[in-house]
Amino acid sequence: MSVVPVYLALGALLLGIYVFFKPLHVRIDAPAELAQLELQDFTVHEVDPQGVRTILGGKKAYRYEDRYEVDDINLTDRSQGIRQSMYADHGVYRDGIITLSGGVRLLRADGSRFMTDRAVYDRNAATVTAPDAFVFFREGDRIRGRNLYYNLKSGDIRAEAVDGVYRIEKDTM
Repeated sequence: MSVVPVYLALGALLLGIYVFFKPLHVRIDAPAELAQLELQDFTVHEVDPQGVRTILGGKKAYRYEDRYEVDDINLTDRSQGIRQSMYADHGVYRDGIITLSGGVRLLRADGSRFMTDRAVYDRNAATVTAPDAFVFFREGDRIRGRNLYYNLKSGDIRAEAVDGVYRIEKDTM
């Protein structure tokens, strides 16, 4: 028996594999950014010698190289000398600046509170800005407007298109 038919069959098999079986070109898109850490249902306490300074909680958080992104954010901050709590559907924390979006609410221990759709809280400058429409409440006063600037240390407030209901105390003189 001759070996030639075996070599011919093997050659035909290899030629068939080469012709009919094409390599798959699978394209996998690399994500633009990949989170370094992912947390779910968490609470983080920042403590200094005077006690608990900040409490940050949320449903889900992602830590990237330059920022944190938090869903259903709940932030309680005492760094300005007064307790203030902020709630929102989403928050991005970067370099001491927290950008909140979706159902933003700020409540302070002095009774002040406001609601808006977007806000930026600068921990370093102790300010809150809200470029959209807002409603602000303080001691029975209600203020509506847009483009809010609120200095948390001094209590100064600036806004545009303001419409408010103020309670004026009667002078007893």
